[in-house]
Amino acid sequence: GIMGLGAYIKTNLEGRQREQEYQKRIEQLQRSIEQFEEIFRRGQRIKNEELILKQKKLIQTAKKGAWILGINALGVFHEQREDILSLLKKGGDVRVLLLDPESEVFKDRERKEEEINGQISGRLRAEYTASLAYCKDIINFSEGKGSLELRLYGESITESLLIIDPKSEDTMVLINEYPHEEYIRGYIGEHRIIQRGYPDLAKPYIQRYEKLWNSAKRVDLE
Repeated sequence: GIMGLGAYIKTNLEGRQREQEYQKRIEQLQRSIEQFEEIFRRGQRIKNEELILKQKKLIQTAKKGAWILGINALGVFHEQREDILSLLKKGGDVRVLLLDPESEVFKDRERKEEEINGQISGRLRAEYTASLAYCKDIINFSEGKGSLELRLYGESITESLLIIDPKSEDTMVLINEYPHEEYIRGYIGEHRIIQRGYPDLAKPYIQRYEKLWNSAKRVDLE
């Protein structure tokens, strides 16, 4: 009678509560999976203090070549000059895409990073000049092996790239996402890596690079 009805209602309510709890757990699990997939797709995050060593290892493991994209990419050249030179001596091909210092985008970047009280320091322009000298220096010491080609683009970008062995199963991509705040160098932004064995994840970055490369201005390094 009444006792049986009460037990039925209690059991029914407990069942609904368990069902709601299971549903919440499923939703939490789905969110966790989505977050993991997003991290996986965008690449594993790298601490800034680990960046130089990671760049070095990437270039040292390159078998066929490396593609570099940045505003001036001076950090890569300064820290990895010998590794880039070794890659060329192994017959590797290196492509370098730098921001054209005569472009409006470069001038905007100067204002964004350097301008204080209407004055700019000239740091970015000096870094570009240094990177240009590094390219020539590496070619001079490469013993005529491999190739290094430099081109200048004039579009705004949101990240720098280091692509190792593009268009192969061993492709790896190091991404430096530029911060949006003014007076902060791009290098300070978030760094991520897409590891070897995931060419489909690397593909959009390779396509982006090729699009810039095909419309960029060649620089004579002789």
